[in-house]
Amino acid sequence: AYRAPEPWAGAHASAAAAVSVALEAADLTALAEADSTLLDGLREDRCESAARLLLQADFMLCATGAGMSVGCGMSTYRTYSSTGEESAARVGGSSGDDGDSDYAGPLYEALASAETLRLDPASFHAFMCSFFNDAQEARRTAGYRTLRAWQDCLFSSGRAFTFTSNVDGMHLREGFARVFECHGSKMRWQCSKPCRDEVWDLLLYPSFRFPSARPAKRRRL
Repeated sequence: AYRAPEPWAGAHASAAAAVSVALEAADLTALAEADSTLLDGLREDRCESAARLLLQADFMLCATGAGMSVGCGMSTYRTYSSTGEESAARVGGSSGDDGDSDYAGPLYEALASAETLRLDPASFHAFMCSFFNDAQEARRTAGYRTLRAWQDCLFSSGRAFTFTSNVDGMHLREGFARVFECHGSKMRWQCSKPCRDEVWDLLLYPSFRFPSARPAKRRRL
């Protein structure tokens, strides 16, 4: 029986292995395409089901949270990893004059607290003013326009509501009616000294911006 020389046998084996890899790659591609087609079908079915429910509904309640604000480039109170782990968000953070290069920045929730207002009012006001300016500059995404269109086109006056945990006033600036802000709003301000009942609604002044402010000193919050 004829036996091919070793170099030829080696080349034959390499070619067979290459064919096997190509088949595996093609199989994987085909599976990925099938999965994509299946997911697209499921997505379309769910969209159709959601559309039918909207058309049949007597009332509409939109419950929104931080995801709407993140899409507009706003910072959030909490952050979530790809695995769903929750952690407190931090603001800024960089090396300073003291060489503290590992400083991660103060906690969002600490900067926004009454305790910081009492102990370090300069940092509190700098954060709040900066947040307000960022919110005024932010542009609402298509998600806001879509929800507003659903409310306006599918539900008559008094039958659409929005419940949000966001404090950036995006829904009101987009023209939503009957908005309930469970955490309040950073778009409405009130004097504490002297204390008074009047509230300064800055949403009425779209061109207003606070002068840029910086904390008087760096604190670990």
